[in-house]
Amino acid sequence: MAFVWDVPAGKRVLELGTGTGFGAVTAAKLGAASVLATDRDAQVLALAAENARANGVGGVVSTATLPWGTPEPDSAGPLAAAYDVLVGSDLTYNREAWPVLLETIRAARAPCLLSAAERRPNELTSLKDAMTKAGLSYRVVDSPLRSGYGAEKVKLFWVRSDGAGTEL
Repeated sequence: MAFVWDVPAGKRVLELGTGTGFGAVTAAKLGAASVLATDRDAQVLALAAENARANGVGGVVSTATLPWGTPEPDSAGPLAAAYDVLVGSDLTYNREAWPVLLETIRAARAPCLLSAAERRPNELTSLKDAMTKAGLSYRVVDSPLRSGYGAEKVKLFWVRSDGAGTEL
């Protein structure tokens, strides 16, 4: 898998922890064939669906509940489908949720573009360690932003679930 963000034209995208649906709307606007925006909160999913419709991509973006963690083997939930890429933005602020987030990324068996911010000292180093222990390989990429918080504190992680647990 190349760690290059190809425009998701024609790809099936799964957004983890959708929030407002920004990642899902962006992927759809960039030409994704389909986008599933997931969260565990029904009100958040309603907001994401409303934002997708307001941005003219309601036919491409759908929503579903997805609690993080390894799904049951007979699950018919969102992770039962195949995705070309996962996206997640600002999901790492709660360290206690890292294990189930990383389990979800592994279970999806697709490359993941994850943004993370250094809110506390050594937070990104700890996240790298957690990814390695979870058997995820990753590559850290600087934010494309040139100034401000995004440039100084945000990193992009290309993550893949190959079981190697290494920095690429």
